[in-house]
Amino acid sequence: MTPLGHPFYSLGVNTVAPDNSQTYVAGREWMFAALPKAGEPFDKYYGSGDNRSGNGAGEGRSFGAGRWYDFYGANLQRTYGGEGFDQKRWVAHTLDRLQAWGFNTVGNWSDDALAAADRVPYTLPLSIVGDYASISTGTDWWGGMPDPFDPRFAMATERAVAIAARDHRDDPWLIGFFADNELAWAGPGDDAKSRYALAYGTLRMTTDVPAKRAFLKQLRDKYRNEEGLSKAWGIQLTGWELMEDPGFEPPMPNPEHPEIEADFKYFQKTFADAYFKTISDSLKWHAPNQLLLGGRYAVSTPEAVASCAQYCDVLSFNMYTLKPQDGYDFAALRALDKPVLITEFNFGSADRGPFWGGVTQLAREEDRGAAYASFLKQAMAEPSIVGVHWFQYLDQPVTGRLLDGENGHFGLVGITDMPFQGFVENVRKSNLEAVDQLGKEAQKAKPDDEVREREGGKPGHAGKGSGQGAGHAGGHSGNGH
Repeated sequence: MTPLGHPFYSLGVNTVAPDNSQTYVAGREWMFAALPKAGEPFDKYYGSGDNRSGNGAGEGRSFGAGRWYDFYGANLQRTYGGEGFDQKRWVAHTLDRLQAWGFNTVGNWSDDALAAADRVPYTLPLSIVGDYASISTGTDWWGGMPDPFDPRFAMATERAVAIAARDHRDDPWLIGFFADNELAWAGPGDDAKSRYALAYGTLRMTTDVPAKRAFLKQLRDKYRNEEGLSKAWGIQLTGWELMEDPGFEPPMPNPEHPEIEADFKYFQKTFADAYFKTISDSLKWHAPNQLLLGGRYAVSTPEAVASCAQYCDVLSFNMYTLKPQDGYDFAALRALDKPVLITEFNFGSADRGPFWGGVTQLAREEDRGAAYASFLKQAMAEPSIVGVHWFQYLDQPVTGRLLDGENGHFGLVGITDMPFQGFVENVRKSNLEAVDQLGKEAQKAKPDDEVREREGGKPGHAGKGSGQGAGHAGGHSGNGH
C-alpha cells in the first residue's frame, strides 16, 4: 500500500542508468571498428578500472582491467546533441519512457537522479562491505558468505545502513532497501553437500572465524562431550580439538543418524537469523519507516528463507525461469505469510545485439514479448507476489560489462538508446492490462465502508491480504507501510 492508501503492484526495471555500458578495450582494441583518439570527438568517454575480484564471476575472464570505453554515453551525446551527456534530459526522457511502457518502479542499481525526480517509486540496495570473516559455500559467485557472528559485520552493516538512510530516511517514494544481493546461501549442486554447504564450509574453517566458534558451541551445548556427538553422528571423535582443526569434514546426513541433518539445519537457521536480525535492527534504528525487502535470492535454503520472512518485510527472489512457479515452491512461501517480490527476471535471444540471451534464452527476438506476457500473467495468478522487476533497462555491451563480462541481449533499449520496439510494445500492453485487471480486482475486494472511507479522502490501512492491487503510479510509495 502507498502512504496515501492506494494498492500498489510493483512493475519495475533494474539498472536504469546511463553509466552501465562501459566495456574494457585495453589489449583488444583490434575488436572495435573505431575508437576515438585523444583530442577527437567523444574521447571523453574513456576511463579505467579493475574488476579482477577473484570471485566465481570472474573465472576464466581475459579482460577484466585497464582502459574502458562507454559506448552508451557516447551514443547519448549523439542522440541529444551538445558537448556532453545531458543528465536532466536523459532522466526526463527515461522516466517518460518507463511510465509510458506501464512501469511504476525504478529497480535496483539505477541512477540516483531518477529517484530524486519524485516521479516514480524506487528501491535501493544495501551493499555491506567490510573486513569481516566470510565462509565459502562453493558457489561464491560474488564472494563468500558474510559471517554475521563477526562483530565487524555488525559494524559494517551499521555503516552501510547509516549511509544509505542518510538521504532516504523518510522519502515516501522509497519502497525499501534490499539486504545485499544473490548471496551464496547454498552450494552449486543438488546434493546434501550443496544443501548444507554453509554448515560444511563453516566446519572447514579455523576457530578464529566467529561462525565456526558459534557452531562448535552449539554442538557442545547439545551433546556435552565427544561421546555424545560421536554416537549421534556415527563417527569416532576422540577429542573436540579434532573438530577445531581447519579442514574438518563432517559426515554426510543419513537416515541412520538423523541428528546430523538436524544440527546442520539448526546452525544454518541460527546463521541466517543472526544475518537478517543484524540488518533489520540497524534499519529500524536508522530508517524505521522504510521496508526491508529481503535478500534477492538466487540460491537459497529453507532456513534462510524462513529467517528472511521472520526479520524482513518482503521475500525477494531473482528468478530466471519461464514462470515464477518454476523458481520456487509457492505453497511453502505462502505458509510463511509474507509478500513476495520477483526482483529479477528476463528473456533474451542471441539473434539481436550481444551474443548471449541470458539464463532464459529464447530462440528469437520476437519470442520475448510473449514470454514477458506469460510470466507476468503467472505472477499475477499467485496471490503472494506483489510485483516483478525486469533485468534490465539496457542491453549489455557486446564485449561484456565491466563487472563480470556479461554480454546479454535482454534490454528494453539497445546500446544506441533505441527501444526494441516490438518487444517494448508487448511489454507496454502486458503492463497496462495487468494494472487495469488488478485495479478492478482491488475495487471489487473493497468493503463498502472502506470505499466510503477512501472516497472521503482518508488513507486506507494495509492489512493482511492487501498485497495484490492496482499498479498505482501516482501516489507516493514507501512510508505508511
